[in-house]
Amino acid sequence: MRTYPDFTWEWIIQSCEQLCIELQRIERERGSLREIQKGFFESAQGLIAIIPVLREHPQLGNLVPMKSLLSLRWFPSEGHEVNLYCEAKDKYQIAAVKGDFEVIEEKIVAFNEVVDEIYAYITKFGAE
Repeated sequence: MRTYPDFTWEWIIQSCEQLCIELQRIERERGSLREIQKGFFESAQGLIAIIPVLREHPQLGNLVPMKSLLSLRWFPSEGHEVNLYCEAKDKYQIAAVKGDFEVIEEKIVAFNEVVDEIYAYITKFGAE
């Protein structure tokens, strides 16, 4: 499993919180956010909410993912990655990717399913 020591759970949360603060500032100044900005805000809030649950898992707690824009990425083996993205409140997209962004499996799960699904994908593609 490839990891990135520059990424920590705390930094990922802080990064998402900073984005939310900036979007709230924009909303105060303009009076509203554009739809895409609202989506960014919801995605960041979704990551902030799920990270403590991911960290509690005995194996995932030590596997800090890479944060890429508003997704989390794990690399269980050479040529494979598992991505997590919050699409909307309590709705998360998980994708298993091979090579140059070839999606080989993808699903939408509820908040309470995220941890088990992420761990299952990491285990499945870590063995390949």
